[in-house]
Amino acid sequence: MLSQLRSLSPRRLLAMGLIVAGALIGILLIILWQAGLFNSAPPPVNIESAVESAEESRRAKQAQQANQPQAEAEADEPTAQAASQQQTQVQAATTQQQQDDSASSSYASQDQEADQQQAVSYDYGQQDSQQGQATQQQAGQASGQDSQPQAQQSGQSSEQSSDQQVVMVPEDPELADLAGTWVLSQQGTSFVGYRIGEELANIGTTTAVGRTGDVVAALEFDGAVITSVVIEADLRTLESDQSFRDGALKTRGIETDIYPFATFVLTEPIPIDALPVGEETLSATVQGTLDLHGVTNDVSIALEGQYVDGLVVVVGSTEIALADYDIEKPTGFRVLSIEDVGIMEFQLVLELAP
Repeated sequence: MLSQLRSLSPRRLLAMGLIVAGALIGILLIILWQAGLFNSAPPPVNIESAVESAEESRRAKQAQQANQPQAEAEADEPTAQAASQQQTQVQAATTQQQQDDSASSSYASQDQEADQQQAVSYDYGQQDSQQGQATQQQAGQASGQDSQPQAQQSGQSSEQSSDQQVVMVPEDPELADLAGTWVLSQQGTSFVGYRIGEELANIGTTTAVGRTGDVVAALEFDGAVITSVVIEADLRTLESDQSFRDGALKTRGIETDIYPFATFVLTEPIPIDALPVGEETLSATVQGTLDLHGVTNDVSIALEGQYVDGLVVVVGSTEIALADYDIEKPTGFRVLSIEDVGIMEFQLVLELAP
């Protein structure tokens, strides 16, 4: 063997060395992939990361609101300057008119005879009345111009206040203070998704994770019991780390082109004995129905919830057997096999509706 290697030219030895090194690197990458080192799937939902996301979003919103008054003041500054200039012009016109009136009266008293004074006085009185009316009209127009920007600003402020209307919840609320309808908040991140094991060609076993933020959710709370929960997700916008997988699910597997929505409906009320305080977490297993792929089944979902600064953060998951929903496992050139059971998971950030 050694003699055969010695007989090879340096160029052939180098080529063989590169081939062996490439094979070893390929084997090492496969081992590391199967060990999970290169698995890009996000971790399962957990209440800690969900609360952290909501708090980061709340801090960003507070910073934006703090900067808003300064921006509005800068935007209103040109309007205030224009109003001040208009007022100065009106005052100057009024002063000039008064000076003209005074000069006219003085000249008239020096030149008129006693027997004509009454008629001339009447004449000038009529002129003064007309000039006074003109002055009043100018002042009225200026006043209207001054009041118009103020009225517009007042209307804009009223509209902004209406748009920013938020249900105020006491800092230390009782359960009765939280009664009402809760809907998805713009703070934090809400999504519904799946998690399932699969085996890919030339890669090995990995975890496929897809999520969508196109979710509608509503929760009814009467102050002691959660009486209703409805969650609907648009599966057509499910997104994973592989575009070929997302495209395949439109016509295979869950067939989102045919069955675009998945819906969960609570069937048994959830009693709430006490409001979790601080970092306390409420854990429960809830009962409901899941409509998926045109099939509706009863499901039990393990969830955790936490109340944070006026927001209710909830995470949950449950196992889904594909056969229970008539879902055929999609396979192909890249996908060698898929597990029979996957996980449906969700993360919701809710706020009390107005």
